[in-house]
Amino acid sequence: MPELASLNRLPPTATLRREPSRARSLDGRWDFRLAPRPEDAERARRRTRGWTQVDVPGLWTMQGFGRPHYTNVVMPFPDEPPDVPEENETGIYRRSFRVPRGWRSRPVVLEVGGSEGMLCVLVNGEPVGIAKDARTPASFDISDVVEHGEPNEVTFAVLRWSDAAFVEDQDQWWHGGLSRSIRLVSPTVTDVAWQGDMDGEFSVDADVDGEARVLDGRGRVVARTPIGGGGRVRDVQQWSAETPALYTLEVEAEGETVSCEVGFRTVEIRDRRLLVNGEPVLIAGVNRHEHDDTHGRVVSRASMETDVRLMKRFNVNAVRTSHYPNDPYWLELCDRHGLYVVDEANIESHAYYDELCSDPAYRGQWVERVANMVERDKNHPSVIFWSLGNESGYGANHDAAAGWVRARDPSRPLHYEGAIARDWMTGRAATDVVCPMYADVESVVRWAQTNTDDPRPLILCEYSHAMGNSNGGLSDYWAAFRAHDALQGGFIWEWVDHGIAQVDARGRAYWAYGGDFGDEPNDGNFCADGIVWPDRAPHPALHELKFLAQPVDVEALGGTRFRIHNRHHFASLERYRGTWELEADGTHAKSGRLPLLRAAPGSSLDVELAWPDGDGERFVTFRFFLRAEAEWAEAGHEVATVQLPAPSRPGGAWRGERTTRVDVEELLPGLLLDGPRLQLWRAPTDNDGLPLVAQRSAGPLERWLELGLDRLEPELVSSQRGELVHEAPGVVRHTHRYSRLPSGEILVQNVVELGRGVRDVPRVGVMLVLRPGLEQLEWYGRGPWEAYVDRLASTRVGLFRSTVAEQYVPYINPQEHGHRPDMRRLTLTDADGRGLEVRGIPTIGFGASHFTADDLTAARHTSDLEPRDEVYLSLDVAQRGLGTASCGPDTGQQYRLLEGRYEFAYTLREL
Repeated sequence: MPELASLNRLPPTATLRREPSRARSLDGRWDFRLAPRPEDAERARRRTRGWTQVDVPGLWTMQGFGRPHYTNVVMPFPDEPPDVPEENETGIYRRSFRVPRGWRSRPVVLEVGGSEGMLCVLVNGEPVGIAKDARTPASFDISDVVEHGEPNEVTFAVLRWSDAAFVEDQDQWWHGGLSRSIRLVSPTVTDVAWQGDMDGEFSVDADVDGEARVLDGRGRVVARTPIGGGGRVRDVQQWSAETPALYTLEVEAEGETVSCEVGFRTVEIRDRRLLVNGEPVLIAGVNRHEHDDTHGRVVSRASMETDVRLMKRFNVNAVRTSHYPNDPYWLELCDRHGLYVVDEANIESHAYYDELCSDPAYRGQWVERVANMVERDKNHPSVIFWSLGNESGYGANHDAAAGWVRARDPSRPLHYEGAIARDWMTGRAATDVVCPMYADVESVVRWAQTNTDDPRPLILCEYSHAMGNSNGGLSDYWAAFRAHDALQGGFIWEWVDHGIAQVDARGRAYWAYGGDFGDEPNDGNFCADGIVWPDRAPHPALHELKFLAQPVDVEALGGTRFRIHNRHHFASLERYRGTWELEADGTHAKSGRLPLLRAAPGSSLDVELAWPDGDGERFVTFRFFLRAEAEWAEAGHEVATVQLPAPSRPGGAWRGERTTRVDVEELLPGLLLDGPRLQLWRAPTDNDGLPLVAQRSAGPLERWLELGLDRLEPELVSSQRGELVHEAPGVVRHTHRYSRLPSGEILVQNVVELGRGVRDVPRVGVMLVLRPGLEQLEWYGRGPWEAYVDRLASTRVGLFRSTVAEQYVPYINPQEHGHRPDMRRLTLTDADGRGLEVRGIPTIGFGASHFTADDLTAARHTSDLEPRDEVYLSLDVAQRGLGTASCGPDTGQQYRLLEGRYEFAYTLREL
């Protein structure tokens, strides 16, 4: 019955640190068995045989029982709410415990941090209570059912499906088990509520009488007050993501002292701006599901620490806890390291989007889940928004939850995308921010320019869908954010790929996705949509975000004069040291240190450099590093890089010298095994059309397949010395001419003419197949990571060295990768330094690989790929942008191949 949100669950309270004598962990090994249905649970509980042991926290779906199941929108079963399948896995957990000495005259409370499924609790065989909100703590007073001095037995029955499952229909793996820590506590102080503003004013409330103390970072008491009172801290240090100053709040009552970290800051919405401590902030955010590739949604403290450090190192300053309150330790890390948090309630009814939000039977669940979040997390300074959930329509249940929050905590604004999903001007009762999903750049700019009567800012709650080789156009969003005050950033979808670690029959490791466990229905690899891999290795696109969000920018003023801008809202640039380096044609010319960066927040500093005149293409690169160690990075960590062109006298390009025609047969004998052959196809990215998902997106893949670009083999229609013409009637005509320059290089000139109506193809270029052994790669051009026409802001022009094998980018669904535009020259050589040199005229894109596009297209997992010995060198005059069409806008028109004719040239030389 959905009206029953919980039974005998104690009111939710703040997360507090307790003295060791007042808490006892129950984490560890528990007895476990899995019943096929809830009706079988009691009989199974009473059986003495057939038990095994599992880890708690732990999910039975990740410990050899049942299986994980991935869906995005649809429920994993056909029953309609509130009904669930009769076959309903029920996990039964049990263990014994003793009540600690000294608790005899005090309350005994059982705290369950989280459960994947409806939780039913028994102690010594007596029913205690029920909890349905899977991702906030459920506490039960068990004082009357425990025995002091004797062993006690606690039993949990976790039902995988209940009426609450329809409210937890997030885009994620469905699991079963106990996902967070479990403990016994004996509290006197049950709850504490803190309010502290930017001026040092504060108040403290609790459920008992006693004293509150505020301690600074050195442990000194800076204020005292009776419970229910307040005061002021002088010379207060404000909390922000840039300056996360924390104080310790201690509350002492009746012999017990509890504590938590608190901060002084204000959050408000005013004049189309989100203000923290009175200053507008720009959100460089990510959405974060809790995921571990071997433990599912059981995430260790070490994993959370890795996440927060990585986010800070890549200039992320905000997190949306999609789509449920994250582990309490995550908020402690956000407080300590400095991340703004949109704290989201555990509500998503995506499969029944417009129904449950207005169903009175579910109203109690809506309000209780929001209340559970607010009461648990109310003291965290990192939390700047309360979110009413995700993708659940908009109805009376949202307004009821919003009314509760506004009465309980008016110090923070509300966030809910569903309230404005159909009209950005509506929903003000439930959201104080316009927070759309996957709106294109043009739409958000148009809103900023025209809807000036809406006092709310626009912050994209989801954008730039990071599925596979993605995040094209991110720089366009950031240009809009910086140009319009009312556009204050957004949250990339999402942080981590949800792959589950597996090993195939040949012993090869890979990450599994929907359908790999026989889970039906499923949404394939749509769960592999993070900007880091499951092991937290960054996707190349994370470098793009780091660059766009970096706190320092440099502007050229002319000659050798430059202006350094501080993009921080609260911090001076003095925390960084800066360097500059001048390079000519990729080689070092001169370098130096920048003066002390005395630039206050929002201000700038002018510098003048000194370097000699010189030949070649020249760039100056500025780098900025941490002066001192931070909690999230060592001293010397690079926080920002800016490259600008310097006055140049480039040379060395082909300038139309006299040439001699050569036959293709004379072209690099023994080095070139095949080609150059026309290449219009690329292994589809997820954004090109979700090749592994039954219901594909509106990307261009279907059209490319209809044109036959994946199997295109133009026939030779004309051949004469030094010139070949290949044609696929109605699709393409390719003319390539070969000439020898006076330098000995072979000039290859290309004309590609697309048929009438054949536009927006994936690429225009050629493929060369080179002999094995040419593993050493060096290029002068954009790098060091892969880049595409709509994702290259973070690259710089330089001389880079790598190997062909290292060009492979292991997207969970193999796809196009490794492209580098604007190459001036490259060499591919063997161990003896022999091989090939290629020069663009003036530039050309390239990719070097041990896989063909067909290899990548056919593969479903990284373990399906077998590297070839040969080197496959792609030379592209143009390649289509990436966009984010897997869930969001396609690449912009300016990044598509819309011309009918392409001309390009390059030279080849054997080394």
